[in-house]
Amino acid sequence: MELSAKNKWILVIFSAVAGFVNGFLGGGGGVIVVALLLAVVKLNQKYAQATALLTILPLTIVSAVVYLARGAVDWIPTLWVTLGVVVGGIVGAVALSKLKSNVLKIIFAVVLIAGGIKMFF
Repeated sequence: MELSAKNKWILVIFSAVAGFVNGFLGGGGGVIVVALLLAVVKLNQKYAQATALLTILPLTIVSAVVYLARGAVDWIPTLWVTLGVVVGGIVGAVALSKLKSNVLKIIFAVVLIAGGIKMFF
């Protein structure tokens, strides 16, 4: 896929915002990356979500190293949460590969709306 110079800069700038959000809040950068890939690159929902998952990996590693270096990690809950995240990640990736983009778009929107409502209460 060929991108214009303008779109490359848009991706870099907004991805930096996604990195900041993820590092600052401990998550949420992937949502920004998905929206960015849908709007700028015009990927379909399935490819946007899969691509966001892959791009968030190095971001998460960098953020985790910073928190580890500062001693801001409690290892007992981390190990249990990691177990759940790995299992859920496998199940989610398999589901992502099997569902149609239109269905994923609806699920993605519902999860974002529910998360937004939950944050108010």
